[in-house]
Amino acid sequence: MGNIKKIREKKVEKISFFPGWLIWTVIGIWGFIVLKNYYSVFKPNFNNLEIMLSFDQYLGIFNLGNFLIFKHLLSILLAGFFFFSAFAVGRSVLLRAGLMFFNFLEEIVFSVALGLGIIAYLILLIGVLGFLSGHIIYIIVFAFFIVGIIDLKNHPLQLIFPKEKLSLPDILAVVILVVAMLINLSGALSPEIFYDSLVYHLGVPNFYKIHHKIVNMPFVFLSNLPAVASMLFTTGLFIKDEIVAKLINYGSGIFTCLTILSISIRYFNLKTGIYASLIFYTITHVMIGSWSCGSEALLAFFGLLSLYGIINFSDEKKGWLILSAIFSGIAMGVKYTGLFVAAGVAASYIFIYFSSLRKTVKNIIVWGFISSAVISPWLVKNYIYKKNPVYPYMSQLFLKDSTSDYEKLKGFIVEARQFGTFSLSDWIKHPWNITMGKIPNSEHFTPLFLFLLPLVFLLGRPSGILKYFIVYFLVVWLTWSLSSTMIRFMMPAYPAAGLIIAYYLTGNLYKSLKKILLLTVLFVCAVNVYWSGWIYYIQGGWQVVTGKQSKEEFLSTTHSSYPYGYYAAMEFINRNLPKDAKVLFIGEGRSFYIDRPPVVSSAHDLTPIVEFAKSSNSANELYLKIKQEGITHIFFNMGEAIRLGRSYRMFQWDEKSLDVYNDFWKTYIKEIFKKDEIINGNFANRVAVYEILTEKEAALPHVPPFNLMTEIVVKNINPRNKNFKIKKST
Repeated sequence: MGNIKKIREKKVEKISFFPGWLIWTVIGIWGFIVLKNYYSVFKPNFNNLEIMLSFDQYLGIFNLGNFLIFKHLLSILLAGFFFFSAFAVGRSVLLRAGLMFFNFLEEIVFSVALGLGIIAYLILLIGVLGFLSGHIIYIIVFAFFIVGIIDLKNHPLQLIFPKEKLSLPDILAVVILVVAMLINLSGALSPEIFYDSLVYHLGVPNFYKIHHKIVNMPFVFLSNLPAVASMLFTTGLFIKDEIVAKLINYGSGIFTCLTILSISIRYFNLKTGIYASLIFYTITHVMIGSWSCGSEALLAFFGLLSLYGIINFSDEKKGWLILSAIFSGIAMGVKYTGLFVAAGVAASYIFIYFSSLRKTVKNIIVWGFISSAVISPWLVKNYIYKKNPVYPYMSQLFLKDSTSDYEKLKGFIVEARQFGTFSLSDWIKHPWNITMGKIPNSEHFTPLFLFLLPLVFLLGRPSGILKYFIVYFLVVWLTWSLSSTMIRFMMPAYPAAGLIIAYYLTGNLYKSLKKILLLTVLFVCAVNVYWSGWIYYIQGGWQVVTGKQSKEEFLSTTHSSYPYGYYAAMEFINRNLPKDAKVLFIGEGRSFYIDRPPVVSSAHDLTPIVEFAKSSNSANELYLKIKQEGITHIFFNMGEAIRLGRSYRMFQWDEKSLDVYNDFWKTYIKEIFKKDEIINGNFANRVAVYEILTEKEAALPHVPPFNLMTEIVVKNINPRNKNFKIKKST
């Protein structure tokens, strides 16, 4: 086992089996084919660049009268305070475990990651016990902060950085990387509009925050997915708001780059780390994921550290095996696809040490047991709420849950996979189609993987350490490619791919060719940053960051990737409804931004109002059922209701249930707020809030509000269904 460690110390690049002329020819032809086809589809428009670089539009951020710059600095400071506290508690544990680090960078990334895991599971425990509050979370984070200060005083970091001379292209790589990080920072400071985040990455933590404990969301199946990321975002919401939560996710991308740099300094060289970080971080999907509250950035961070830990492991340093297992368990606790990470880490270890199989199997069993223990709380939570530890998967093996629509859940699984029946020919074409944007949600993916990963072996043999990354990448890619075409789900493999490419391109052989390839990498990464910047620009969040538009205006209207803005109604509810109000959502799955308890359903769940009406024989029964649920108000998003009704069958009315709903609407509903959205002079949407009258109020003469469901939504969802008869509503 010690021999593999000696390989890294030699750092000798072995000569390729292939003649130079063949290598130049093959790489040149394949690169021309890939890049020509890619940029014929995703050709940059420099007019857009001129629009983005008009700096006058951004100067509002420096207007001291609106305090914007101070608000942003406060959010960044609080996020930094959180990360230092995570570092503090993680380092405290690692110091007492006696783990030795190669340098300060390695110590920082492992300490931060372990601290994030500790905080996530601590918030889970506090939430289950019903003690979630801002005061308790501040006390915990501040206590960790103090521990960190004391430990730093007693055991200061050894801030020694390798001295390597960087060329002009290397410095340019750093500049492009910094520009990408600044764009993402601006994105992280903008209001959240990512749909999945508003439904569950932030919507679920917000639900817990409102209730001050972890409680079941029966009509949001996504709340039962593994939720390490959500626990961290919950902490951010209690510390300040969603911006701190977004900065926590943003920070995980930065720490992934630092991890890549740390690995490279220990096993390769600084230059390899710079280019590997650049390749990883400037992938458009990584950048978009960095400025939203998703889970893939955190998954990539924990996955890479699990691999890093197994690489560091030896008979003399057994603590690294435990640490690697913990991070694989945390990765699976971030998302079910963390299983791909665990498989990749285990496979890389087995591949390297296959010759001593007996000892390897023993270590992997220990590693697997620890990883399983770390993921187990989420499986237990699922079993308690849904009687299925891996809900919504494998539902045929477990008891069915009464609030789940299992046909819709099958639709969710198909939607996540993005393909139906597996086809070998489609799988073979998979890398090409992904790169060329022929598969949904893969647009603007980097061409570097398709161009370089199949050919880098021509440039030399891999070192023993690099084999870990090759096996890890292949296993994560293979398990992902057989289960989905959603490109962001493969994010845990990106850092390994970046390291593989950078390792070969920063070696000593074929220097002229490698200079050309490195310049190509710089060009591709710069264009990726351009595309990411343009996507952020057209989404419009930068206008709020710079004070060009208010948060309220921005979130109340439709934007790219943010259909039928609903914030105006949330603002009305938060300002005007009593604290004990409970709001039933109709036609909207995004519950973040409300601070009253919502009764909400995702597009893949049963719809509460429909289910309530189906189980009622009259308007009075429906009224009593709604009152039993404690519901006092209704929020309606007309445009989103039509969209979800058409695409996801959100409203599965039958004649009886819709008649019950219509009678209930005529008798018990009073409109208290509405806002119409006009786009280019045309009516686009209406959001409205309604009060549910008491029986006494309902008995008095009153004019019922316009019935959006029957008169607009149902007719627009299925206008051709003439057999569906509905009583005319007032």
